[in-house]
Amino acid sequence: MMKIFLTLFLSFSVLSIASAQSIMDVPANDNEGNPITNALIQYVVADTNENGKQLHDIYRLERGKTYFYNQSPVFKNPITLVADEPGDTDETKPPKIIITTNDEGEVPYEHCITTFANLTIKNIAFTTTSIEEGYSWANAILLQADDLKIVLENCYFELIGWGMIEAVVNNTVFILDRCHVRNGTVIPDGDEWVPFFFEIDTGTVDSLIVRNSTFFNLQGSIINIEQQSPVNNFIFDHNTCVNVVKGFSTAIHAHLNSTITNNIFYNVSTHGALLTDISTGEDQIQNGIINVDTLISNEPNAPDSLAHIMDEANREIVVSNNAYFYTPGVKDYWTSHSDSVEAPMWINSRSQAMFDDDATWPNFVAENNVEIDPGFTNFGGTDQMVAQLNNHRDNSAFGFWGWDPDSADYPEVHWAFLQWPLPEDFSYSANITSTDGYHVGSLVYYPSELEDYILTDINENTNVPTEFSLEQNYPNPFNPTTNIKFSLVKAGEVSLVIYNAIGQEIKSVLKNQHLNAGAYQNAVDMSGFSSGVYFYTLKQKNNVHVQKMILMK
Repeated sequence: MMKIFLTLFLSFSVLSIASAQSIMDVPANDNEGNPITNALIQYVVADTNENGKQLHDIYRLERGKTYFYNQSPVFKNPITLVADEPGDTDETKPPKIIITTNDEGEVPYEHCITTFANLTIKNIAFTTTSIEEGYSWANAILLQADDLKIVLENCYFELIGWGMIEAVVNNTVFILDRCHVRNGTVIPDGDEWVPFFFEIDTGTVDSLIVRNSTFFNLQGSIINIEQQSPVNNFIFDHNTCVNVVKGFSTAIHAHLNSTITNNIFYNVSTHGALLTDISTGEDQIQNGIINVDTLISNEPNAPDSLAHIMDEANREIVVSNNAYFYTPGVKDYWTSHSDSVEAPMWINSRSQAMFDDDATWPNFVAENNVEIDPGFTNFGGTDQMVAQLNNHRDNSAFGFWGWDPDSADYPEVHWAFLQWPLPEDFSYSANITSTDGYHVGSLVYYPSELEDYILTDINENTNVPTEFSLEQNYPNPFNPTTNIKFSLVKAGEVSLVIYNAIGQEIKSVLKNQHLNAGAYQNAVDMSGFSSGVYFYTLKQKNNVHVQKMILMK
């Protein structure tokens, strides 16, 4: 079912700091308490041996500290940046990487991080807004090489330039787990549709996996992907999206396989579609939260430069058990501008026709999606967003908006800091059930459910494995048989499938077979297949692991 082209270790415990790993503590201040500008360059980039390799495995930032930079640290080795788990006080909040002025007193166009190598970040916050009230159009993370794996766990992003994470590269694996994106809104004299969170432009994405994350008060789309930049696998599960002006994703139609489940979409795509754009074909035929289309390479007039990727019948898109809602103020805005604006739908008519056409798209599923007010516990910014929507229609201008209830304490520069603890609480009162029995939306607001979601139910029997895992096949390389071992921590339907290098399923070892918890080994015979690189994928519900193997005759 999954067609993932990189070796992907997918686990919600993405980082385990073992005693055998070497750790360097990166200070934010010098011995006299003065900030160290560009500490990541001085302590991380510089920490290399004569062969250009990093001397430490993990670089730890200090909680409660601010790490100023005016020059982007460029990582050419795999880097792991961490901080200890945040506490409840200002002194124990996540460290924040924040831009500052250069020697000329200007806020430079410099990214928080530029990487040519794999990157893992945990418990760290980012912004490109300076305490001097300056703003940079730079990114939080800019990718500069193909075949990278980016893992972000419990990270925070606030008021960042263009695309918060930008990639003009190929075959990237993104894993976003329990992250929080807030107040990503327009600045004066800026582009009215940014920032985006994921900005994928003319590149390709192997896998984009987002779980238990929050997207709150955003001007641009959560995901902005060009049609010619396919996403092989997109998993968007248990996320909370609140007050997103432009939309959810600009290009689900570019996704080969998508699973969009158990999310809350609250005031998403509030801007609506301009009727003039619809009539001239510059926008979707209708503005839906879920917009699906045929792959651009499969369209009748597709340019010859776009190679055929996948038949439409082989695509898999599942949209289920999501909740969506629009507040009265947003609906009033649509009504008052009905002469120029079309209100969004949950799924637009073209997309719904595709979901209904089982002959052409047999693997498209849309079910159990409900319109309901969750009744969130505490949040703000909705009135400010609606005011800016009206301002844009009436005056062709967007202004800055967002929410930080303690702004009276430092009204001029508070956007540059991370208010802690975060004031928004997206737990809710409505009764909404997900596909897996938990609350819909991010389970960060339901800690006991989150722990169960991450760790799964571990059987106390010591003979039962303690983690869902897929081992490297042995032997490897092989000819023509090999063995594949995997472990399950609980019973359920399991698939073990082999794909070729271009993502085509070539062999099904197990297909939706019910297995009990335990360790398993399967002998695989690849007789009849040519030498080359293959990928095998183990899937059980939301758990997916992928490994690469080499057949050498």
